[in-house]
Amino acid sequence: MSAERRPGAPGSDPPHEEPDAEERPGVGDATMRSVLRWVAGTAAVLSVAALLAYGARAALGVCIGGAIATVNLYVFARIVDAFLSRRGHTVSWTLIAMIKLLGLMGGVWLLLKSEVVSGIALMVGYASLVVGITLGTLFGPKPPADGSPPGAHG
Repeated sequence: MSAERRPGAPGSDPPHEEPDAEERPGVGDATMRSVLRWVAGTAAVLSVAALLAYGARAALGVCIGGAIATVNLYVFARIVDAFLSRRGHTVSWTLIAMIKLLGLMGGVWLLLKSEVVSGIALMVGYASLVVGITLGTLFGPKPPADGSPPGAHG
């Protein structure tokens, strides 16, 4: 009798299965992850363009604006995902949303007040949010042909 166990034999460990998209850690569905990549990519492209056209200070402003846009969308997606899936206490996610809003407004105010970067450069970087959402929606993963939302099981 052999002490070695073969996969699939009685008494052996079950085969390893990859988790479904809903069980994978991350944010939202495939479309949201695609949009996040497009927002970050757009911010990077705009930052390089600002560096080449207007210099390091403008590029820093665009980069900070793009980072704010990407982080803002990421946290927003986590909050919406938690609300829709009813994970955790709603009160805690509401508190996180309020802290996010205050942090966003306070951080932008401090950046503009200290004149570290130009408001125009910050706005150009934050515009990567709109451009990235548009591109991610147009060129990201398509919903199933049956019309059900991504991740829905019948």
